[in-house]
Amino acid sequence: MRRLVLVVLPWVIVGSVLGCAAKDDPQASGTNADDDDDGTTAAADDDDGNDDDDDGASGQSASADDEGTTAAPDDDGPADDDSGFLEQPDGGVVNTCDPGAQDCPKGEKCTAYVSTPGGRTVDANKCVPDIGDKVFGESCERMEDNDDCEVGFFCMTDVSGHIGEGFCLEFCIENQPCEFGGTCIGFNDGALPVCQNECDPLLQDCPIGQGCYRALELFVCAMPGPPEGLGNDGDPCATIQGCNPGLICANGTEGCGAESGCCTPICDLSEPDTCTSPSEDCLQVLADPPPEWQDVGACAIPE
Repeated sequence: MRRLVLVVLPWVIVGSVLGCAAKDDPQASGTNADDDDDGTTAAADDDDGNDDDDDGASGQSASADDEGTTAAPDDDGPADDDSGFLEQPDGGVVNTCDPGAQDCPKGEKCTAYVSTPGGRTVDANKCVPDIGDKVFGESCERMEDNDDCEVGFFCMTDVSGHIGEGFCLEFCIENQPCEFGGTCIGFNDGALPVCQNECDPLLQDCPIGQGCYRALELFVCAMPGPPEGLGNDGDPCATIQGCNPGLICANGTEGCGAESGCCTPICDLSEPDTCTSPSEDCLQVLADPPPEWQDVGACAIPE
């Protein structure tokens, strides 16, 4: 499965919700980019607007199927962390539990955490003390390696590896139903499998404080995760939620010098072209969109 970094979109759109990474350019190249995607909602992110991924989402990298989640950039710019999370060359990281199955001993829960030194998005799983009682949709506090969500939930902040205030998302098993609705997406190479609610990117119909972002071949609600002062049209990005609501992270846009992608506006293919750059057109985001998303486009340079 590919990496989504919430989270890690089109062309080279960044992959999954949830501190997820983004992907390739929309129809400009005909491929979709994933991850922090993803989430992840992925999707590792840094404070410069570059995140790995997945986390979506809500701020996530996605691994779900063909998408992804999140690379871990440093404070000097985007940087992808392609190391595996199951077993690294030095034999360091081996997952000790399954967040979907919640197979930890009594009094503990399986969560996702950042195992890679300097990483910005979660990339592995382990058992930690069960210290909280917050459930799906409730505000929560993410700490290093743990949070105050109940067993079976993950506190998703703006980027999956960040600490601070977020909201609880449901851990899940891919291709199985989500108890609280939505679709299960395995952000960050499967380290962050969470349920994400679908949304309409043209309407931006997510709850207050969230935006509608692309994760794999879906659009899901996620907490925006751009660094302070970034997230606008033309700004560099590296996760699916690395842009402000109404924009997506993708390559193939005018003047984009960031390898990980830049923010570009979502546009409506059924309406007059609203792209402001002379070299860009409103191009379809998904390669094979379902009827409800046939008109979802993004501003990019035609191939």
